[in-house]
Amino acid sequence: MDLNLCLKVLDAEQIRQADQFTIKNEPIHSIDLMERASEEFVKWFVAEFSVDSPVVIFCGTGNNGGDGLVICRLLNEAGYMVSLFCVGNPDTGSRDFKINYDFIQNYDIPQTVIDSGNFPELSKGTIIIDALFGSGLSRPITGLIADLIHHLNGQPCAFRVAVDIASGLGCNERFEKGAIMTATHTVSFQVPKLSLLLPDNETHSGQLVIKSIGLIEEYVQSLSSSFYYSTEGFIKSFIRSRGKFLHKGTAGKNLIVAGSLGKIGAAVLASSACLRSGAGLLTVHLPACGINVLQGSVPEAMVIGDENDNIIGSIQSLSGFDVIGVGPGIGTEKITAEALSQILDQFDRPMVIDADALNILSENKKWIEKIPKGSVLTPHPGEFQRLVGNWDDDYERLDKQIRFCAEHELIVLLKGANSSICNSEGTVIFNSTGNPGMATGGSGDVLTGIITALLGQGYSGFESALLGAYLHGLSGDLFTKKNAEESLIASDLINYLPKAFRKVSQ
Repeated sequence: MDLNLCLKVLDAEQIRQADQFTIKNEPIHSIDLMERASEEFVKWFVAEFSVDSPVVIFCGTGNNGGDGLVICRLLNEAGYMVSLFCVGNPDTGSRDFKINYDFIQNYDIPQTVIDSGNFPELSKGTIIIDALFGSGLSRPITGLIADLIHHLNGQPCAFRVAVDIASGLGCNERFEKGAIMTATHTVSFQVPKLSLLLPDNETHSGQLVIKSIGLIEEYVQSLSSSFYYSTEGFIKSFIRSRGKFLHKGTAGKNLIVAGSLGKIGAAVLASSACLRSGAGLLTVHLPACGINVLQGSVPEAMVIGDENDNIIGSIQSLSGFDVIGVGPGIGTEKITAEALSQILDQFDRPMVIDADALNILSENKKWIEKIPKGSVLTPHPGEFQRLVGNWDDDYERLDKQIRFCAEHELIVLLKGANSSICNSEGTVIFNSTGNPGMATGGSGDVLTGIITALLGQGYSGFESALLGAYLHGLSGDLFTKKNAEESLIASDLINYLPKAFRKVSQ
């Protein structure tokens, strides 16, 4: 696993240092680096939006505003109907801002300096480009610019595109008392910013696009960070090919414990995903009522019926299994909780724990100490909250995730957009694949099956969680290339797993 192949998540000061190092050592003038960044933004913008769309650019007087001025000029040259609004006195702007402001006076572009309440009314088809403040912001936005942001957030525009980061959103924090621009898209330069990866800030980040601007990579990699953003190259760095002499006994002996009356589908989905992810042998333990369903749906799996018809209440010998995935659809009945306790007492290899198994643990927190070290927990935010308690914001939630993993020596994959995967050393990698269509029942059961299979094939818990999350999201992305997000169901993820594996294995 080569973390250098991930995108490192840096704070504002580190980004400034990387800019300055590149300017000094490439060498390149700061104004030329600004031009380079703006060109990358415009390449993306031209591919995304029609030239017929009216574009209104709002610039502050710092270097983010300088980016906005260059973007304005380049879009004008590309044939877009561009209007420019500068907020504040251009004569007091940064050096690179003033150079670009003087240069743009040579263009026939409607320009307005906003120095009072002369805010524009915008039409529905308008695209706003936000270049007021960038990632270096260190305080809440108040006063005139705050009033402008509130005004623009209320305008019925088609899209709002942030340059590097939405104005008012801190790089590593959210300023609750200040104004923050809403965004449908953010084009972030070189590295993602932590705030852009957290659910609380969804309305201020929108669709995240990351564009390299040629900062010296060796220096970027030398900067310290515990946060990373996964890439296809990173996943390819540790995915393994299957050996010529591999056989079903060496490709993982997996046990999935899942299902209850009315939720046998959870067992079917987890089992199917496990087999599609390379499991050599799979046994499924489920209530007796689900035996015929499971054997008819997943004939490749062996089935053990519980002594109870409708719920799981007893577990037979666990010897011979390499990995256990437990939780999908099992319910939280007392007898099922006792069965989970029995598993934790008997099994000493890494496990995958999901769904109702996590809910049982939240009611029996002392049992967490019985979980084998290196196991993978896959909670959604509600399940995680029941395990660790409330938090005020996503930054505190992230801190709780890191502390939980360190205290118990476990891997936690906290599900959602940009799922965060944390190990016991405090390294957090945000997953870069997936889409809103995956917010559908059974999607988590599929993920459990994938990770269970990967653990059984000898991947570590951290590797299994990272690879599982990436493949899971990639399957969803491959589906939506040809189909609507709204049409995605959990079994589609299983159907697209072969293509996802092929893509990262090539």
